[in-house]
Amino acid sequence: MSNLRQIAFYGKGGIGKSTTSQNTLAALSDLGQKILIVGCDPKADSTRLILHAKAQDTILSLAAEAGSVEDLELDDVMKIGYKDIRCVESGGLNRG
Repeated sequence: MSNLRQIAFYGKGGIGKSTTSQNTLAALSDLGQKILIVGCDPKADSTRLILHAKAQDTILSLAAEAGSVEDLELDDVMKIGYKDIRCVESGGLNRG
């Protein structure tokens, strides 16, 4: 675990955080790094490019449907995308 690195992209909405993070992580994956991306946006767009798909369901929405977080399995919340990048969308407050 000594090689574990965490990268956070933050700032106001609409400045390209999701696109920048996905392209950065794809490049790191091309270099052989193991990647887990955890999106925290209610729109769940932090993993769209990696998954080549529409936004995946968030942990918050899945937990609401299931009754609790404890009722979820890892396969419910984590999807595998480009070059085995693992993707999770936690969700968050929708502020407008």
